[in-house]
Amino acid sequence: MRIALIATHHADYAANLAAALAEHHDVLLVLSRRNCARQIRPESLDWLRQHLTLRIVPHHLAPLQPLIALLCARHIARFRPDVVHAQEHPTRSMAQLARLLRGRLPFVTTVHDPLPHSGDDDRAARTFARAYAALRAASDRVIVHGQSLAEDLARTGVPHERIAVVPHGVLHFGRHGGEVPQGAPDRHRLIFFGRMEAYKGLAELLDANDLWLAQGVPVDLLVAGAGPEVNRLAPRLAAAPNITLMRGRIAQDELERLVAGSAAAVLPYRDATQSGVIASTYGAGRPVIATRVGALAEAVQDGGLMVPAGDIAALAEAGARLVTEPGLLETLEAAVQRRRDGDLSWADIARRTAALYAAARHAVTGAGRD
Repeated sequence: MRIALIATHHADYAANLAAALAEHHDVLLVLSRRNCARQIRPESLDWLRQHLTLRIVPHHLAPLQPLIALLCARHIARFRPDVVHAQEHPTRSMAQLARLLRGRLPFVTTVHDPLPHSGDDDRAARTFARAYAALRAASDRVIVHGQSLAEDLARTGVPHERIAVVPHGVLHFGRHGGEVPQGAPDRHRLIFFGRMEAYKGLAELLDANDLWLAQGVPVDLLVAGAGPEVNRLAPRLAAAPNITLMRGRIAQDELERLVAGSAAAVLPYRDATQSGVIASTYGAGRPVIATRVGALAEAVQDGGLMVPAGDIAALAEAGARLVTEPGLLETLEAAVQRRRDGDLSWADIARRTAALYAAARHAVTGAGRD
């Protein structure tokens, strides 16, 4: 099968999927210049160029979005795929592309956030609501990363029969091959990383940290990233003697090293859909502590500890258990490895996604043939 993957955002996700699909199919991968520069190592881009057809388009600035849609359409026409698979994100370009291709090719879209979480993403979703609706309506199949997300998407008007649940595979920080960095992690270090917005629950994590300090729990907390919550909570971050703050955008190599060197990542989210932080943490072979919001519990399963959102005592207890309870960290590590080798492996996800492509082709043409 000839597959065109269009990802002007979520480059790390699309690159891992494309690499796995290329084992058995001919693949065109179209990425955005700025997004792939941030998420994929240069050596991984070289690997992709050797194993599939790779094209780079400009960053999706608003004035360029119609041009990006046309460029993607041109790359698709030259490649002559059997199916097109796009990633939804805050831009009009993918909806414009879907309109250009309507009726010509089976069109599949991955929707990472069927209902936006709070903060900047909610504002962006309102801005691009019409483009989201147009893209979803033009898609023959829509992929989400959890059963709860399928229900959320159906409530927006997408028919159940067009929705498919495929897990979000582990992310290797732009590295293909799935190597886990070597070296023993710091058993007392928990890491909170990524974009720092209020819905991520940094304030709740600091409340839990106050309990760890009061109770003498040997937790060292690493906070790595940038965003408005870092600015708002800067005095509390600076006052805590067990917190190390790495402020700003962290290079991929450095972030991989930091995650792999920590006992676990903490996701005390107030609300969420799914999480690239979980995928990245599992990619580094580490477990998580997360709240039961969105599809996080579906993603974590037995590779972490789950607590109710907003429950500071439960969050503190989970962190204390992870760093002090004999054998718990090893049990969670083994579960993460099973998930990496099983349902979250890109080989398994590529197989499931290719079957979805074939079904979409059959639904559109009546003659889907691998």
